[in-house]
Amino acid sequence: MSTLRRVLITGSTRGIGQATAERMAQDGDEIILHGRRADEVEVAVAALGGRASAVSGVSGDLGDRAAVARIADEAGEVDVLINGAGIYREMAVGAIDEAGWRETIAVNLTAPWLLTRSLLPGLRRRGGVVINVASDAGLIGFAGGSVYCASKGGLIGLTKALAVELAPAVRAIAICPGPVETDMMRQAVSEAADPEAARRQWNEYTHLRRVAQPHEIAAIIAFAASEAAGFATGAVWLIDGGVTAGRKV
Repeated sequence: MSTLRRVLITGSTRGIGQATAERMAQDGDEIILHGRRADEVEVAVAALGGRASAVSGVSGDLGDRAAVARIADEAGEVDVLINGAGIYREMAVGAIDEAGWRETIAVNLTAPWLLTRSLLPGLRRRGGVVINVASDAGLIGFAGGSVYCASKGGLIGLTKALAVELAPAVRAIAICPGPVETDMMRQAVSEAADPEAARRQWNEYTHLRRVAQPHEIAAIIAFAASEAAGFATGAVWLIDGGVTAGRKV
């Protein structure tokens, strides 16, 4: 693998994806940012431009197969593919319609599969890495999260299958964050009937009594992509403050 790696990070105009781009730019990687909207991507590229060896951007809706194909074509060959984009809508299972199911699965699961498949020739040539940002919700169930849990559980299964099938040329790792301080969480807290109680509930949910910061997850993703983790593939790394370890009785 060359010193200057080309890294495509989906969902990198905000949250964990943005923090990951910033972290990997520190290592001198060439960063390809992605967001759904072109204007958001332009802003993110301008913000990161002075800190990366090279930075560019692609935009498109990951729920649209044609857009996914175009994103892969515009990105070209990469050393590292980080499937970080995702959507979440909390709804009771009886309230979810098929359109909602299809959209969540398309963005959270189908798009990572399509991007991996499209970029696979280059990943093989470069001895690349695929990192799928899943969730603790891929391993445990949440009320109101049936579609999200299904999509992230599927992403974990996809990661393991990729690791087995693509070895030794390509590594694949799933990163499973718990609650993270992102704009989505802040919005959910602000819209709660009692924002202070909502914030307290999130902090008390983990055994560490706080939520993660995006840079903490980004550091693990960067490590997974590095040569220091060169013997890791098929792994499912839980970065969830102990949520999935069990509950105190």
